[in-house]
Amino acid sequence: SPHGACPACDGLGSQMYIDADLVIPDPGRSLKDGAIAPWAKSSSSYYIQTLEGLARHFKVSMTIPFAELPEKVRTAILSGTEQPVPITYDDGARTYTTRRPFEGVVPNMERRWRETDSSWIREELARYQSTAACETCAGHRLKPEALAVKIGGLHISEVAEMSIVEARDWFAALDSVLSAKQ
Repeated sequence: SPHGACPACDGLGSQMYIDADLVIPDPGRSLKDGAIAPWAKSSSSYYIQTLEGLARHFKVSMTIPFAELPEKVRTAILSGTEQPVPITYDDGARTYTTRRPFEGVVPNMERRWRETDSSWIREELARYQSTAACETCAGHRLKPEALAVKIGGLHISEVAEMSIVEARDWFAALDSVLSAKQ
């Protein structure tokens, strides 16, 4: 029933997320050589100029392998910054500098996934997604209220995961656990 479905995953038991290991498939590559896979093939100079601005801000080279960048820099690139980062852009017509917190590659991709209506963009972004058990229901697909109802110490999803032999034994043992009224 949809009434008992987990609200976070709509009862699927799993959620898609942007996987940093897919975003950076080869940490031996540098920022200049395409370490950020979804940005590497872009014809727009926006992404490389953004990475150059981040490298200048953190005083690191664009030619250092991603894995050798300081943890703080890797985290800032993937997850964003709280402090403003000056980034200079040249769009061919003018040059300008922005000074604001960097969104981060992963949050940028998540936002684009949520906001787009383009099936092409969704298909491109899906290449960098993995599936994980829903954090809210731990993959059990039900609302916390439904999972709170337990018989013999187990909720319905735990019983449904049993093998036939385990379930037979568990149901047979219920007679000794439950009262006559139950």
